[in-house]
Amino acid sequence: MAQLSPSARYVLEALIPYSEANLRLAFKPASFFQILEKKSKTKQRTLRSAYYRAVQKGLLTIDDTGIPRLTAKGRHKIKPYNPVSLARNSCLLVVFDILETERAKRNHLRALLRELSFKKVQQSVWVSQYDHREYLAMELKEYDLLASVLVYEALKLPLK
Repeated sequence: MAQLSPSARYVLEALIPYSEANLRLAFKPASFFQILEKKSKTKQRTLRSAYYRAVQKGLLTIDDTGIPRLTAKGRHKIKPYNPVSLARNSCLLVVFDILETERAKRNHLRALLRELSFKKVQQSVWVSQYDHREYLAMELKEYDLLASVLVYEALKLPLK
């Protein structure tokens, strides 16, 4: 999961109606930009680049009137993610075989699994007690890894 910078997140939140950032932008633009400047710690050119990257990645779209709008993908990106725990003895098992020519995708998947608190069982076998299916499906689709990754819900059996 590519992390958004604090300034990019703030700009995207400003496009959600009635959010704190949106109300600030609409009614107190000077305050909005002061907060944005504090969050960004960067130059205006970098903020402009972040805006155009958000458009390029499909997080923002420009409507017919020229107003930027947050897309569903953008809303999903800034929405806090709270996974649900699976049943007591259940776990989510991720098994993957990604070619060496796609090393960057493989490294991204491993970083994502670590971020989602998966534990490594073997080099390409990871397990979690949380239900990350929806989020994983979205990331795997975005990185074109659906054919290389298998996701199972498994039941841990007690051995006697």
